[in-house]
Amino acid sequence: MAKSRRLRIVLVVVLALLVVGSTAAVAGTQLLSHRYEGAVERADLLPAAPPASPGATTEPPKVRGPMNLLIIGSDSRTKGEPGDGRSDVVILIHIPKSTNKAYVISIPRDTYLPIATAGGGRGPRNKINSAYAWGGAPRLVQTLNQYGGITIDWPLIVDFAGIRKLTDLVGGVDVTIDKATVDTYRFLPDHSPYPSAPCTDPQGRSRRCVAFAAGKQHLDGQLAEYYVRQRRGLPNDDIDRSKRHQQYLRALAEKVADQNMLTSPRDLDRLVRTAASTLTVDRRMPVQRLAFTLRGLRANDMTFMTLPIAENRDVPGVGSVMVPDADRSRELFAALREDNLDKYVRDNPPNDVRHGR
Repeated sequence: MAKSRRLRIVLVVVLALLVVGSTAAVAGTQLLSHRYEGAVERADLLPAAPPASPGATTEPPKVRGPMNLLIIGSDSRTKGEPGDGRSDVVILIHIPKSTNKAYVISIPRDTYLPIATAGGGRGPRNKINSAYAWGGAPRLVQTLNQYGGITIDWPLIVDFAGIRKLTDLVGGVDVTIDKATVDTYRFLPDHSPYPSAPCTDPQGRSRRCVAFAAGKQHLDGQLAEYYVRQRRGLPNDDIDRSKRHQQYLRALAEKVADQNMLTSPRDLDRLVRTAASTLTVDRRMPVQRLAFTLRGLRANDMTFMTLPIAENRDVPGVGSVMVPDADRSRELFAALREDNLDKYVRDNPPNDVRHGR
C-alpha cells in the first residue's frame, strides 16, 4: 500500500471531463506517465498572450490552486480551431487553493452571453457554443473570462467517442432515471438492440426513437452516448441534459473506483491510454505536474452545479436561448473569483446527480 501511495500520479486531465475526482487517485510508473503524455493531442487552445514588455519574466505554467479548467465536448477530436463545429458540452471546473475539492459547473450550450469578438473585445450576445464555432477554443475561453471576470487556466477538448470507449472499458455504468423519456431526435437503425419507442421523423415517416425507462438502467458505451446527448423530450431541455452529463461523470467515476482500476497497473494503463486518446490539451499544459497537484481528489470531493438560468426565450436570428439569472450568476462568479464557492453552495444547493431525468 505504501508503494502504491508513493507511485500515485493523478489522471486529472484525462478524466477531468469524465472522472474528474475519483481518477485523481493514482497513476503508475514513470513509463506510464510518459505514455500518457504522448497519447494526448496538443494544440493552441488559449488566447494569445499580450506582448511582453522588454525585460519582463515569463510566467510559468500554472499548476497550483486556485485554478480553472474548461472542458469542451465536441463531436470529433479536433484542435479547437474556427470551423470545428459547435461545442455541445461546456463545463467549468474550479479547483480551490486547497486542491482538495472540485466544483463542476455546467454551462448549457444555448446560454445567451456576450460573445468575444475576433479581436478579443466584448461582442453582441449569442449562444455560448457559437463562440467555439466562430473562434475555436480561444474565443470560448475569452467569452467566459469576460462574462465571469475570471481566468481559465487550462481548456481541454474531448470528443464523444471517449464516452463510448471509456464506458465499454469499465463494463458499462448504471444510472437511475426518474421518468421514462423518448428522444424524438435520435432515430435508431433497423434491428438496433437498444430500447426504443415509435416516433415520426421530420418527413413524416414512421421510425424508432431511443427510449429510456424509469428506474435503474445499465448503459453500455453507445447507450451512454445517447443518454448524455438527449435534449428533446426532457422537461427542462438543455438544463436537464447538463445534469445528465454530471450524473454520468459521477457514475463513471464510481465504476472506475469500484473495479479498483486505479490500483491495477494493467487496468490503469488501458484506462490512461483510452482516455488520453480522446483528448486535446493546450500546448503548454503541464499534464504530469497538474496530475500531482490534484492527486488527492476523489469522486466524493466533486460538487456539481449549473449556471443559474432565469428564462428560456426565442431571439430572432438566434433561436431558442437560455438567459442567465444576472444576479445569481454574478454571485456565483464572485464566489469563484474569491475562491469561496463553499459559502455559495451553502446558500445555493448543488445538483443531486445520484439520479437524472
